[in-house]
Amino acid sequence: MNSKKIYFAHYDSRNFCFEAFGTTAAGAKKALLEGLKNHSIQYNIESHWWYDDDVFVEERTMGVCYRDKSEIRK
Repeated sequence: MNSKKIYFAHYDSRNFCFEAFGTTAAGAKKALLEGLKNHSIQYNIESHWWYDDDVFVEERTMGVCYRDKSEIRK
């Protein structure tokens, strides 16, 4: 079985769902925060409009199926 890990960062606002991926948790979070900053520029809104405590990073294993965020095992 493939044991390569990937990290999934996400943030849900009232109007949008933001997602970013990385090979490390820090990389995924960095990509997400960069996207949130770019969103601020595109929509001409305050530069730090999100709630830091609502940014989540989750680890996943490549080649594995998940159900409700849990790996399905035999």
